[in-house]
Amino acid sequence: MSYGETVREAFRITWRNPYLWFFGFFAGGSLGSGFNVPSGGGFGGDEASSFAGRVLSGNEVALILGLVLLGLLLFLAFLVLTVISNGGLAASVAAIDRGNERRFSSTWRAGLSVFWRVVGYFILFFLLGVALLVSIVLPLGLLVAGVFVSTESGSARILTSVFAVFAGILLVIVTLIPLFIISQFALRGIAVDGKGVFASLGDGFRLFRREVGKSLLVWLIWVGLSIGTGLALALAALIFGFLLFLPTMVLAATEYTTAAVATGAVAALILVPLLIVAAAAVNTFLHSYWTLVYLRLVSPEGTSPGTGV
Repeated sequence: MSYGETVREAFRITWRNPYLWFFGFFAGGSLGSGFNVPSGGGFGGDEASSFAGRVLSGNEVALILGLVLLGLLLFLAFLVLTVISNGGLAASVAAIDRGNERRFSSTWRAGLSVFWRVVGYFILFFLLGVALLVSIVLPLGLLVAGVFVSTESGSARILTSVFAVFAGILLVIVTLIPLFIISQFALRGIAVDGKGVFASLGDGFRLFRREVGKSLLVWLIWVGLSIGTGLALALAALIFGFLLFLPTMVLAATEYTTAAVATGAVAALILVPLLIVAAAAVNTFLHSYWTLVYLRLVSPEGTSPGTGV
């Protein structure tokens, strides 16, 4: 397996098939999942009751419920597109690597064809991740709690806490990295070779165990690629953003407020879509890399012996 060739092929497929970027955007989770929860600071007692009474009156209740429902629908749509994109992108990259022609429509259909299996895959690996974390955190937490209860020695408590933290970090690394690699193989087993959820898990584990050295090396390469592309994207955003917002800064400094606001809005309308497209392309490249790694580990000649999609 040529690691450099795999990276170059992933880049080539990404560059020559820009329709894949749509799927890479969702498969890579470009939107993020952070939510800001208001702290409610500044309200208390009668003020809080008055505020609650005002927002829970009449049409405002219907507006809030409508916004909540819209948010839930958008979140559900994002989840559906994430599932379709993960399966479809892996299947199409494998097909392109084998010399077959793929389009947006065929990629979409490939994602739909394995939709429920990919849903099951996400649920399975989420539960496995939670189980592993609990199995690590719970015993170490009980150890620390036992020491705090059994002795008042500050040095014993500190040493136990430090040990628990470092042991927890080490165990998380040792367990979750292999789980992540196996999950990458399992997804391709479903999308590329048409396997079931549990069969893909078993085959992914066996592939990792058989090629543990190569698996860890391709993971390290993926980490390097992720950091490198992330830094390059951030640097490009800073440079291009500075150039776009330079007129805005000049106008603001000379107190042309209205013109500064207008040019700033135009700059944002240019910069944000470009960043989204660039992030989608990067995600497509990184996702394609794992698909090609899977194909080359399953079959050194570069083709998978499975049924394909």
